[in-house]
Amino acid sequence: MSISEYGLCIVSDQYFVDFPSVRHMSNKHEKRPYYLAIRKPNGIIWLVPLSSQVEKYRAKIEADEEKHGECIYYYITKLKGRESAFLIGNIIPVREEYIKKAFTVQGSPFVIQDKKDIKAINKKVNRYLTMVRYGKMQPAVDIMAIEEELKKRV
Repeated sequence: MSISEYGLCIVSDQYFVDFPSVRHMSNKHEKRPYYLAIRKPNGIIWLVPLSSQVEKYRAKIEADEEKHGECIYYYITKLKGRESAFLIGNIIPVREEYIKKAFTVQGSPFVIQDKKDIKAINKKVNRYLTMVRYGKMQPAVDIMAIEEELKKRV
């Protein structure tokens, strides 16, 4: 399944079978969460899960900003008229074969168009992944090991 850059999608359950971890978000039998797709030149697609629990993550953002001056784990914006939280700290790497389907609106894939949101999300994702790569952060799931395994499958 081909997914558009900055499009929303669902991940197949097979991903969680192939890369098991009790720390993965629940896939709800390929129903949700939806993920934002960010392609990288190495063939890996980084997926950022979305949550409708905006107030929960707004509080976490405020706590992080108070403590550290900024928050790179979450980003909140409006999608289709409703606020959604992007859970950057729960990002996962995938390849095309693990994408079950695109989120569509009236039969067309939904793709984020707002350049401000794309820039802000990319900045947080890149910063988070850099900190993980350099050992400054330890994600709940070993996303670097998964990325390496996926790169071997080219």
